[in-house]
Amino acid sequence: MRFRYRGVAWVVFSGLLGLLCLPIACGERDQRAAPQVAERAQPALRLVALTDISGYLEPCGCQSRPLGGIDRAAAKLAALRADRVPVLFVAAGDLLFGDTPEGARGSAQATAQETWKAETMVEILNRVGLAAAAPGKRDLSFGEPELQRLIGRSTFAWLPAKPGDGTNREAVGGWLGHAGEHKVGVVGVSTFEGPEAVLPAERFQGLRELTQAQIDKLRAAGARVVVVLLSSDQRTGRRLTGSLHGVDFVVQGGLDDAQANAPSTVGAGTLLRAGRQGQGLLVVDVYLDAKGSTPFLDVSEWTRREQSSALQASIGDLSQRIATWEHDPKVQPASLQEQRSKLNTLREQLERAQRAPPVPPVQGNAFSARYEPLTVEQSRDKTIGDVIHAYDARVNDHNRVAFADLKPAEPAAGAARYVGSNACQTCHAPAYTWWTQHPHGHAYTTLERAHKQFNLSCVGCHVTGYDQPGGSTVVHNEGLIHVGCESCHGPGSRHIAQPRAASTALTKQPGEAVCKQCHTPEHSDLFEFNAYVARLRVKGHGLPLSTD
Repeated sequence: MRFRYRGVAWVVFSGLLGLLCLPIACGERDQRAAPQVAERAQPALRLVALTDISGYLEPCGCQSRPLGGIDRAAAKLAALRADRVPVLFVAAGDLLFGDTPEGARGSAQATAQETWKAETMVEILNRVGLAAAAPGKRDLSFGEPELQRLIGRSTFAWLPAKPGDGTNREAVGGWLGHAGEHKVGVVGVSTFEGPEAVLPAERFQGLRELTQAQIDKLRAAGARVVVVLLSSDQRTGRRLTGSLHGVDFVVQGGLDDAQANAPSTVGAGTLLRAGRQGQGLLVVDVYLDAKGSTPFLDVSEWTRREQSSALQASIGDLSQRIATWEHDPKVQPASLQEQRSKLNTLREQLERAQRAPPVPPVQGNAFSARYEPLTVEQSRDKTIGDVIHAYDARVNDHNRVAFADLKPAEPAAGAARYVGSNACQTCHAPAYTWWTQHPHGHAYTTLERAHKQFNLSCVGCHVTGYDQPGGSTVVHNEGLIHVGCESCHGPGSRHIAQPRAASTALTKQPGEAVCKQCHTPEHSDLFEFNAYVARLRVKGHGLPLSTD
């Protein structure tokens, strides 16, 4: 069984529906009859999705356990294709661009680096067989002409291929293809708005009508399953999913949220997402019956685990309340008995959920979804890795020349400039020696080893005084490589000239804000200010040399 691609683009798959009807806080799921138990069949097709990749070729190496990397995703895709289940690989949300690199003074300065990265991402996605994508707001970061240039380099379908005209930028695109022997319809919907945007009612209604018209057209053409790739804010996504009929799965991007939630039944569709920045893959195995007339049953262990967890929390909460009410004379016995009955019902539901087999055999329309984090244990695709390394080398060589004349601004009259950590060692030898052995003391070396010392996304946090008056720039960082003393304590020229003058004193105890300029959640996932500061206090650096 294999895919045949024709037309403009595509995505895929099938399905829908709830597992157990559980009255928990997140809302009730529709209860549907379970399909007949039968011998486990091979999935008819497999949907694999990424959401909000945002141009991330690989994760920041400063994380404790970096997640993601398009080379890891490629290796995982190859493994998923190994059992010959037809794989439809799709994406929704910001695809090629993210935020402007922290080391750039505006997007114009980062144009070459970022557009080359987008070209590299397109090349890789072409190689690994991306079928279709619904673009996000950030894909217009360098203008629509640049997006159209990149679309022209793509072998996968963009749905839609451009935003709407005028103020109504939202747009819809559709495509009909085959997954093995099954016709699959794909609808791409993009609002080209950020995660906090909310469409006005009139524009939402227009978007709903356009989307429904595409779904109806694909169904009339014989689509066995219909998938919507959606890039929008969360509220619009849920409203739109709940208002559509004839849709099986909605893969939503545009949220810029790291969390990948279990499948959610919304109206007639199942809402799915895969986090952000390529940190993991959403994998959905789809099972189809002979006629395709029954609703899709969610047999995901992921869903069952989430439901069991929610039930356990509800049981624990209600048990505590009942224990309190039993000693409250104001609570009527009839009310207390009603709550005990509810508790028993929750316990029965939990028992049924836990008694069900992990992956029940099915006969009928069903799906099993899971999230596969791309951890450091995941192998890498060497060919894709070579493409990434070639991009890094190209950027490094370009930026070395392009920013050769970019020098730091001069400090104001009488203000201090950066002098480098070597100037501190004469008076602060123990602290200097300790610093040379600390990760801060060889931060720039890690970039040189990866050929990224001139990369705008990295360099600013691996040198001292970056983009500060009298400090360093992309190329001009003589004496200021690594995260030196002045990164925390401030520029030191005036202190060195008059070390005993109170007016030239440096910052002895830098605040948390200083650290968080670089120790962000993206780059330093284990950062906790007090714990980090405690590790920086050693003899000669925050502590006396002798305790005598």
